[in-house]
Amino acid sequence: MTRINQKGPKNRETKRRTSQSFSKTSRPKTDSTPNKKSFLSKIKQSPSALLNYRPSKGAYLLLLAIGLVLLASYKKEWFIAATVNNTPVSNLELQQRLNKQYREQVLTQMINEKILLNEAGKKGVTISNKELDNKVAEVETKVGGSKMLDSLLSSQGQNRDSFRQQLKFQLIIEKIYDGEATVSAQEVEKFITENKDRLQATDSAGQQKEAQDLLKQEKLSQIFAEKFQQLKQQAKIRIF
Repeated sequence: MTRINQKGPKNRETKRRTSQSFSKTSRPKTDSTPNKKSFLSKIKQSPSALLNYRPSKGAYLLLLAIGLVLLASYKKEWFIAATVNNTPVSNLELQQRLNKQYREQVLTQMINEKILLNEAGKKGVTISNKELDNKVAEVETKVGGSKMLDSLLSSQGQNRDSFRQQLKFQLIIEKIYDGEATVSAQEVEKFITENKDRLQATDSAGQQKEAQDLLKQEKLSQIFAEKFQQLKQQAKIRIF
């Protein structure tokens, strides 16, 4: 009787699996990391690849860091207010200190200016540069010249720009409320009689004009104080 080998097919199957496993393990591994020159080679092969290139998040952060370093080098005054024995005083520290000490005062002034400008807009009141120049020239004449005015402003911690700003608001007030600040001849005569020693003018016409101007300014101040208080109460102000 012929014996049939039962292990033949199993042996062939085992050999086939072993051969496949060997071929897989013997196959060389490919590097999963991209070639460093792959991007450059792609550009050489296809210049349009440069247009389709999108930098990574890390590249953006690197460019941002480089930009900040360059900005700090060429625009140091944007970041550093001063140095003391090579120790920097940053503009951030300065702004925080100023904000803490003067915020309320400056903010109140800015709010008042906005209220006045809004009222001027409603009344159609504007101030031209020529009007400001004339007012500055008038003040210079009163104080004794341009250099004397600069000296007075410097002693008060002001400059020409801040002074012109003050004059602008003064002229706005005069234009808005000038019609309400009327001065009678009797008031002028009474003022001259009671304040003759305070007047700079020596002739009668000069004293009358000076007295009238002083009285008008006094009335303007009173009227403005009352009117502005009403405007401020009506304004919608939110402080954050």
